[in-house]
Amino acid sequence: MNIPAHASLGETLTGRQKWLLLASLMTAMFMGAIDQSILATAAPRIVAGLGSFELLSWVFTTYMLTSTVVVPLVGKLSDIYGRRRFLLGGIALFVAASAGCGAAPNMPALIVFRGIQGVGGGIVFSSVFATIGDIFSPAERGKYMGLFTGTFSLASILGPTIGGLLTDTAGWRWIFYINVPIGAVALAAIWANLPLRVSGRGARIDYAGALYLSIATTSGLLALAWSGEANGWTAGITLALFAACAAGAALFIRQERRHPEPILPFGLFRNREFLLGNLIVLTTGLGMMGVMPYVPAFLQVALDASATASGLITTPQSAGMLTASIIGGQVLSRTGKYKKMTVLGALLMLAAMTLMLTLTADSPAWHLSAFVVLLGLGGGMTMPVMSVVIQNAVSQQFLGVATSARQFFMQIGGVLGTAVFGVLLASSFQSAFRQEIPEQTRQAVPAATLARFEDPTLALDVRGYAQVQAVVRAQPEGEVHLTAARRAQQLAMTRAIHRLFIIAAGMLSISVLLTLLLAERPLRRTTGPSGPPPQPAEPQPAAPPALTH
Repeated sequence: MNIPAHASLGETLTGRQKWLLLASLMTAMFMGAIDQSILATAAPRIVAGLGSFELLSWVFTTYMLTSTVVVPLVGKLSDIYGRRRFLLGGIALFVAASAGCGAAPNMPALIVFRGIQGVGGGIVFSSVFATIGDIFSPAERGKYMGLFTGTFSLASILGPTIGGLLTDTAGWRWIFYINVPIGAVALAAIWANLPLRVSGRGARIDYAGALYLSIATTSGLLALAWSGEANGWTAGITLALFAACAAGAALFIRQERRHPEPILPFGLFRNREFLLGNLIVLTTGLGMMGVMPYVPAFLQVALDASATASGLITTPQSAGMLTASIIGGQVLSRTGKYKKMTVLGALLMLAAMTLMLTLTADSPAWHLSAFVVLLGLGGGMTMPVMSVVIQNAVSQQFLGVATSARQFFMQIGGVLGTAVFGVLLASSFQSAFRQEIPEQTRQAVPAATLARFEDPTLALDVRGYAQVQAVVRAQPEGEVHLTAARRAQQLAMTRAIHRLFIIAAGMLSISVLLTLLLAERPLRRTTGPSGPPPQPAEPQPAAPPALTH
């Protein structure tokens, strides 16, 4: 079925069709969300199996980089050519790349397939949230956004546990293969339930702007990721990449000001809520999304937790986000008020990150679980609301652009945070380990063997660790030195993760200040574009249709 250009999607679907489409979109989101949460738990074991601990951050950042770069262009194109084509193509690409990740023979191959997977994931997430805006008005969108945040949270709850179990039993490759059947279901559901609707207007696509933005984003991330001990901030390659980033940004700004159909119209940033909303998701992405991928490494190295146990310990964050997003969505739809809720959510996230600074190598694991519950509650009260605030700040014709902008800034925050924190974690751990290792152990153990302990995932590589243990135990008082080296690893990981928590708390402090600057703005109660005569709408669903077996 094709939708007329002058009618909105929400005006043409029956209540039953809306619920079927919602279920289809949630399936697509579940596919992408569970992939991210599974990977966070299994990443240390993947590195132990494929080697190259220094590339650990790239397992996350490559996906986030490519998914970020593609988002602005997809938002613009889907406003013109419809969401259906992009959702179907994004899901198909994601599934194919997932199969490639599972079969990857080494870390570089895995990173390449993760990049392709990121393109598909960026298309899917951007199109899903824009489609929600096509179906429901901002005034009623809050409760449905809660459903989607709940879907994401459910995947995050199940993901770490499933990821840990798969990693400890079938092997880490199955954390990618599991996307294939889920993606097949999502592809069939979107094909059957999402009609094709195009804008009916011609447009000159700003491909040059998309290219310049890609150059700026990619160069900046590479500069941050490669500025560790291997190069340094003043190394030639680092400075060249920063220069390319600045040049790409300058060309992008110039292009967007001149092009009649910019992929990110700068005029939107004159809107106070649009600007503040995107800054809030940027700083929250830096503070929360940047640090959380490394928490399982802390659990498995400093607290000796298994992959399965680390998944169970971090699961409460998703439970907190699920609860807060559903309740917050209902409150937003009934009251139309969002400021107090976003301020409270930002304060809860800041409090949680501050409490994480009390963690030590001897802390009970449940302390971390309690802190991440608080973090999840804050995130669930803030992030879904920002989607509604940003979409409400623009006219319907810019819905895809606005949704993509929110996704872009959130991803940029996560990408920059993950890249910077990955460099800091690796360098801080090595430095702290050298300080924590006792002098007697340094003198007794061969330097080459002791250097192996500067890789925090050493103990996760059963065969490699057994070889190192044999060498250390062969020395006089070898068992004492082995215990000392392992303890030094635990203390070093604790000191390294504390540096990340401090920076994350700083970013979340900025988020709190930005939420205080938000002003309440009435939420629109229509979905159709302004101008054309209104079309008769089908009755709104009072409740989801009953499910029968």
